[in-house]
Formats: sequence, structure tokens, C-alpha cells
Amino acid sequence: MDGILALCHFCETHGPCVISCTQRSKEEPVQTPHSLTVPWCEACQSIDLSQALLSRDSKTCYITTRIPQQQDLAFLLKQAAIRSLSCEEETSKDGGTLYFGDNERGHVISHTFILRDSLARGFHRKYSILMLMRDKIHLLNSWPMLVSHMHELVKELQMQADAVNNAEQSQMPQRVVRQSQGTPRNNARSLSQLTGQPAVFGHIHLWFTWMLSCETIVEKPIFGLPMPDLQSLLSLRELALNWDVEAFRIVCFCVVTGIPIVSESTEIVEVFQVLLPTKWPPLQNTNKCILTNHNGWIAEWSGELPTKLPTLLSIVEKALKNEHLPDSALTPYINGVVLRWFHIVQSLYWSKNSNNNQLMQALGVQSHDMPLINYWSYRLSQNDPKKE
Repeated sequence: MDGILALCHFCETHGPCVISCTQRSKEEPVQTPHSLTVPWCEACQSIDLSQALLSRDSKTCYITTRIPQQQDLAFLLKQAAIRSLSCEEETSKDGGTLYFGDNERGHVISHTFILRDSLARGFHRKYSILMLMRDKIHLLNSWPMLVSHMHELVKELQMQADAVNNAEQSQMPQRVVRQSQGTPRNNARSLSQLTGQPAVFGHIHLWFTWMLSCETIVEKPIFGLPMPDLQSLLSLRELALNWDVEAFRIVCFCVVTGIPIVSESTEIVEVFQVLLPTKWPPLQNTNKCILTNHNGWIAEWSGELPTKLPTLLSIVEKALKNEHLPDSALTPYINGVVLRWFHIVQSLYWSKNSNNNQLMQALGVQSHDMPLINYWSYRLSQNDPKKE
């Protein structure tokens, strides 16, 4: 599923709802009836259900409608809107950006915000911008770009709403009116009225179109390193089952964090190389791990294993010792785990100039993963073609 961008609103009458969405398509839209109930009031007003805003480039159409053309996406987007505006919220009073989702309901980056409105409860209305995708890693790779441009769009809408609100307050302060007369009966106003921009949804359509057309969002081959063929003359599983546990863990930790391994047996060292995305050279000027065989393999290293190993190693060790996981499935399984962590490191590397705390949390990166993250990021920087 391509990414779909949506603008959502917490209506005082209908609750959380989608008021417009933009998606890519190779063909012009053909609206079909939905069985979903679509609420409508002045506050929910945007684009008529029978209409669409359309932009196109040489190969792609960008279509903005009230709800998605596909009914299954309409349902997923409605659920995302509910979570964005009533469940998954930032603690900040003014809203913020966060990730939520799963493989069944899709993965979402949500940015909630408020617009000032002198007629609303609490004198503000709540909105959110969503990006919904099936592919979690691809979505989180796009985090820096999406967050940056969501903030820019929201800042523009808030400036327009503030200008309208300030003009109204200067004529008749609503707080005084409320105290004397109570809440007005008809206080629902559309986004066009709040911002004073009759064509605000056309403007949002163009903004969403530009975001969806960015190289970061469009799914296509990107810079990366080839995964190795995880074959070896020796079995990593045999080593995990027969070696001393401490020695095995030391060598695994040293390999994935770039600490040099010195051994007379190059075959043994190559077995552990399957834990890396490619056969990167170790770091220089670090304490080496000496691997010797004296009636059993011994790993001599002046460093100390952390209390908790990187998540990659914990998952791999559990798989190696799982007797219900056959040898035929072990290689693709480990390959998949290594590839997943390689993609995580790529995501963090691409967004290294941004605040990565929220992204790291969304990707499941914890403090004990940082030695691996730091080494892999360094090797990515050495192989980045943009630096050549």
C-alpha cells in the first residue's frame, strides 16, 4: 500500500473523523459508493463526497477526496483518526508527533495540533495530520521529512487561524460573551472559516501532493549494502550449543560492535560474520579479542560484556538454541533479523541531523543496542556514495 496522507478533525458533534485525504494513483479517480457512514456538519465540511481534487505529473495522479476510494483503506484511516485524536496522544498541551500502529491496521505517523476558535469549547479545535502505510520501516525512514513538513503546514494554518481569531476578539471578546450569555448554540465552523481561506483545502491538497511525490516517500531502490549469503563450512548453531556460553557471547558481541577478533582459524571468524550485513572490517585502535583453542575455545578480551546484550544478539541466540527451529529455516531467519536491524540503522543514519529520540523509540532501539548502532552507522558513513 502506498502512503496516504489525511487531515482529521475532532468534531464536537461527531467525534474524530477524516475530513480529507490524498493518495497516489496511476489512473484518475472513479468514486464508488462506501458502506461507511460519513458524518457531516459545518465543522466537518471539506470536499463533497462526489468530488476530488486532482494533480498529476508524467506518471502519477495525486487525488484528494473526502475519504479514500478503497473501502478497506477508508476503514483503516477512520480507525487511525480515532486513535490519533482520542487515544494515542502526546502529553504536550499543543499536540505533537508520534508513531503508532501494527501490521493489521497499518502504521501511522500522527501530528496533532490545535487551532484557536473563539466559538469552540475551550476556545480551540483539535486536528491531526496522518501518514498511513503498511510498511513500518519505510514509513519510519520518512520520519524526518514528514515531521518537518507537517510542522511547516501546521504553522501556516495556525498563523491564519490566529489572525482570524485576533480580529474577532478585538471586535467582541468571546470570554465576556460566554460569561454573560453561555455557549452559543451554533458554534460549528469549517477549516475554511477558521483560517479565513476559502481555498484552504486546495492548498492542503497541493502540500500533500508535494509530500507524497518526495523521493523519501516514493518506494524505490535506495542506497544500501547487499546482504551476504549466509553459508559457512561450520555451523553457528554448533558453536552456540557446544561452546562455553560466555565465550560465545563475547565473540558475538565483538563482531557486531566492530571489535577485532584474532584467531588462527579464519573459518571460525567467518562463521560469526553472518551476524553483520556485510563483511565490514573491524574498528582500529580498540582492544582485540584473542580466540584460542585449548581443549575448547577460549575468548580473551580485556573489555566486559554489558549486562544486557544488543537485541539482535538476544534474538539470534534464542533462535540458535531453539530445537523447534530446523536448520533449513535458521539461515533465512537470521538473515531476516540482521536485515531488519540494518534497516533500523539506515533509518537512524539518514535522520542523524534530527532529534532521533522519538524515532529510536518507535523503532524499538534501547540503550543496550547503541554499541551495535554506533558501529554499523560508522560503517554506513564509510560506504555512503554521497561522500565520495
